[in-house]
Amino acid sequence: MNSASEKFYVFIHSALDEKERTQLFQFIWENYGKKIYFYISGILPLNHPYKDDLFQEIMIKIYKNLHTFNPVYPLRPWIYKITKNHCLNFIKSKKEKIHSSKEFEYDTIKDTDNPEKQFFRDAAAAEIDKFTKALNPTDREIFYLRFYESLKYKHIGEIMDMNINTVKSRVHLMKLELKNKVRGGQ
Repeated sequence: MNSASEKFYVFIHSALDEKERTQLFQFIWENYGKKIYFYISGILPLNHPYKDDLFQEIMIKIYKNLHTFNPVYPLRPWIYKITKNHCLNFIKSKKEKIHSSKEFEYDTIKDTDNPEKQFFRDAAAAEIDKFTKALNPTDREIFYLRFYESLKYKHIGEIMDMNINTVKSRVHLMKLELKNKVRGGQ
């Protein structure tokens, strides 16, 4: 669903009764549930015992706050902002440290006809994984939002509470560093 039709869908359903709000929530669950869970996994330590509880709390918070969503703006940054804030509040309340190594999963296209292409794809994925694990948590989050969620700089800035130029600069530096590493430089 493209951004304009998504905004329209959210706008129409957010103004409706409980049944329609439930349908809208089902839309969010189906389209964003796995992404939200993955995003939580990058903020909390691996195998954290409260990860599932946090996911449920965040989904409930999204449902209860659907009426506050302004359909003039995209839905995705609004969802990620709620998710990030809820996780950070949890961490502050538990005085836990943010996980220092965000695990990314790479979906590579299987090319059984050409093992050489597959080898290079796997090598590139491994290099990107190594690169992302070496990033600080803030840059890792920016990297994820930009390259896995394809968010615009403006929306990343809103989620991260950063100036758009800071986001652009960090992304540019990460691209240069990754390009250097992939080409064999250290």
